[in-house]
Formats: sequence, structure tokens, C-alpha cells
Amino acid sequence: MSEIKSLSALRNYTKVFDELKPGQPVIFTKNGNEVGTLVNSEDWNKLQTEIRLLKDLSREDSQFSGSTLSEFRKRHNRNHV
Repeated sequence: MSEIKSLSALRNYTKVFDELKPGQPVIFTKNGNEVGTLVNSEDWNKLQTEIRLLKDLSREDSQFSGSTLSEFRKRHNRNHV
């Protein structure tokens, strides 16, 4: 779950970083509007890895020139008795 803090909380940035926990990003606001989010390094690295994986999958999917799903099913249909 996220925690919402005023941007002024960063005046005591040591406390903000000490309270930072995995899976609990801190959302900063200014005048009631979101202006930034702080996540711990473990979460950041995980997000970056997931983004790279999704980009790779998207690139491979766009380059795929195989058969349609219905063609695949026709070729690989096995009737089980």
C-alpha cells in the first residue's frame, strides 16, 4: 500500500528513507497534486526488469510471422478417446 506525504516531508529526507519499505512506495504531493513517487531500490530494479521483459516480448510478438491460432489448432488437434 502506498503512503502519501506532502513534499515538505523531504525536509527530513533521512527519516523518509529510513521509513521506506519494499512494496510501499511513498507518493509526494504539492498543493494536493501528485508530484513524485519514491520506491526502494529492490522494487525499482524489479520494475525495470519487468519493463525490459515486456519490451522484449512486445518486440518478438511484432516480428512473429507464424500461423494463425486457428491454423495452429488444425495442425495440432489431437482427439483424445
